[in-house]
Amino acid sequence: MRKRQSGISLFGLISVSLVLVVVTIYALRLVPVYIEQYTITKVVRQIANNPEFANASAADVRAAFSRQVTIDSVKVISASDLEITREAGQLVIQTKYAVKIPMVSNISLVIDFEATSR
Repeated sequence: MRKRQSGISLFGLISVSLVLVVVTIYALRLVPVYIEQYTITKVVRQIANNPEFANASAADVRAAFSRQVTIDSVKVISASDLEITREAGQLVIQTKYAVKIPMVSNISLVIDFEATSR
């Protein structure tokens, strides 16, 4: 009796490799966007929880945010995009923004983010 060979063919191997490469390329385009989101959220919470800014004006908070995101090389948001309020005597900073990531030709991926100090 003959044994049947099992395994993956060359065409199957190339197909699976191609799919993995495409998924990896798109994932690598998304990683920097999520790193920026993490950085923005960290800065917003850091400023809101800093006792120095408990009674600071909105202009002072925006200036501190602007300095920090400049240091962290964040380009998707500016200090004017912040909504600064006070709730129960505590500083609350919020922002909403969208990031457009070009994928292929005229196809883009738009991701909406929200960062808050709460």
